[in-house]
Amino acid sequence: MPRRFPDSLFARLLVLQLGVAVVLLGVFGVLIYVERNVAVARLVAERWAPALRHAAGWPGAAPDPVRSLLRPDAPPAPRLLPPFVTPRMRALYEELGRRGVSVDDASLARSQYGVVLWLRVRSPDGTSTWLGLADAALLPRVPGRFLAALLLTGVFLAAVSWVFTRRLTRPLEALRARMGAYRPGEPLPEPVAAATPEVASIERAYAGLLQRFDQHERERALLLAGVSHDLRGPLTRIRTAADLLPADEASAPWREAIVRNTQAADRLIEGFLDHVRAGELALDQMADLAALAHRVAAATGHGSDVLVVTAPPALALGQTHPLLLERLIANLLDNAFKHGRPPVELHVREEGGRAVIEVLDHGPGIPPDRQAVLVQAFARGDAARGSPGTGLGLAIVARVVERMGGTLAFLPRGARHAVRVELPRHA
Repeated sequence: MPRRFPDSLFARLLVLQLGVAVVLLGVFGVLIYVERNVAVARLVAERWAPALRHAAGWPGAAPDPVRSLLRPDAPPAPRLLPPFVTPRMRALYEELGRRGVSVDDASLARSQYGVVLWLRVRSPDGTSTWLGLADAALLPRVPGRFLAALLLTGVFLAAVSWVFTRRLTRPLEALRARMGAYRPGEPLPEPVAAATPEVASIERAYAGLLQRFDQHERERALLLAGVSHDLRGPLTRIRTAADLLPADEASAPWREAIVRNTQAADRLIEGFLDHVRAGELALDQMADLAALAHRVAAATGHGSDVLVVTAPPALALGQTHPLLLERLIANLLDNAFKHGRPPVELHVREEGGRAVIEVLDHGPGIPPDRQAVLVQAFARGDAARGSPGTGLGLAIVARVVERMGGTLAFLPRGARHAVRVELPRHA
């Protein structure tokens, strides 16, 4: 499903704060604009009121200086805007009334003088006269300095919002990064510096969860190792007893069955121990992945007609363990031969500073909806239930890859199926 912006907490908080700031600036700007126009309208009324009274025939001295008023030849054209509706025009009407100018009607129209405000002013004899004001101050304008001030204020608020949101979300991002970088068996990460109480509480809960998880893993590993070790002794004695059976034709089938079943049990126990080692061996050694690939391929006993190996002369990996890499490659090859079809290809190379291991076979592969299940311990596909195995092969691979900070993927390659492992080199 495609993501919708914003998709991160930082972006959402920043957008929210900027939205609030824009709304507040808009409201503030509208209020300032209205109040400014109202003040200008009152000044215009104060400036033109004496001339309007004199032109309408009201007694009094002539205004000084005399201001020119327009007189229409015919009633004014239809109004461009309703008069006295906006705060600016209402303030003009009220101020003229306070200064003794009675206005019955008004019309804002265009003429050869530009936009003219026509006022029907009442005379002392009760008649009305249309008089026009061609004053540029009546036009609604937004001063450039006011717009510049709003723009600078908006930029300042955006910068403050960005800094505040970044400082607020940085501890969460650090905690998320440390959670994502943690690998089982590693020491607990250091607490986030300058964390808020909420983030510190989440971190303490996460640290407690990791401790309980590690304790559970140690207990399970100890149980598997103990049971596997205790079973080795009885199996060895059973195998020895089978070898001591009489070497006659009647005993041969029984002896072979005993040996075959003890070998299957021994492989099962070895799988348990490999699973334990995958989570317990320290990742503190260097290894040559290319040499390990050739060694494991040779140990399978397959010829070059069914197993093709391509690898560079050397490919060093740090922060790893050779035994774990051997088991990883061996399990991938064993899985390809058991559940795929030859020829099988093993490719080892470097891509973008990472080590890549690919095993390809001509089998049907793993369905996408079963991939997450089959990398769990003791999980087996439907096609593998009739073949010998423990269900730990891919689980061990996935565990080793996770501990080394790599990725595991199952990919179709035309008529072939590929298992791709990427590991950081740390060389």
